[in-house]
Amino acid sequence: MNKRNQLRLLTLGGALAPLSAMAHTGHEVAGFFQGMVHPLSGADHLLVMLAVGLMAAGQNRISRESIAIPAAFLLAMVTGTLLALAGLGVPFVEQGIVVSVITAGVLLALAVRFSLVAGIVVASGFALFHGLAHGAELPLAVSPVAYIAGFLITTSALLIAGTRLGQLTDRCSMGLVSRIAGIAVAGIGILAAL
Repeated sequence: MNKRNQLRLLTLGGALAPLSAMAHTGHEVAGFFQGMVHPLSGADHLLVMLAVGLMAAGQNRISRESIAIPAAFLLAMVTGTLLALAGLGVPFVEQGIVVSVITAGVLLALAVRFSLVAGIVVASGFALFHGLAHGAELPLAVSPVAYIAGFLITTSALLIAGTRLGQLTDRCSMGLVSRIAGIAVAGIGILAAL
């Protein structure tokens, strides 16, 4: 990896490090704008969504198959949100989110390759915890539908960014970038757990 790419990776890691690991408590859930901003408000969102995109790109699939994993993530996140809105109480949701960050990082660092079905199951498991946390907050929202629409738009953008980044690094024979990103994601997840 050349010095320019190392500097970019270091800058990205430094930018993400001070972010709160738990973006699911103590914030306003009023409507569309807050929904759009929410996925950018904590390292847990940014890291898991970018990692899922990187994992999707690492499956060596192009076209509609390369969007199956991010699409499953979105669907599972909405499902988790709706389940929480319906009153399903699941213990240890925040801990599940931290575990999803650590697991996503480890999977990237080890360059684990999944079958498409396994990738969908793993990404959906991550997303379900994020969705449950969103749904637990939504009774406080002035406009829950607008809030959901907002966080889906930003989540989609983060998943696309991760997938695109993964595709670019694979084309440039920079698989090392994904591994380093995985180590950084897992490390930040472990710090959040402490």
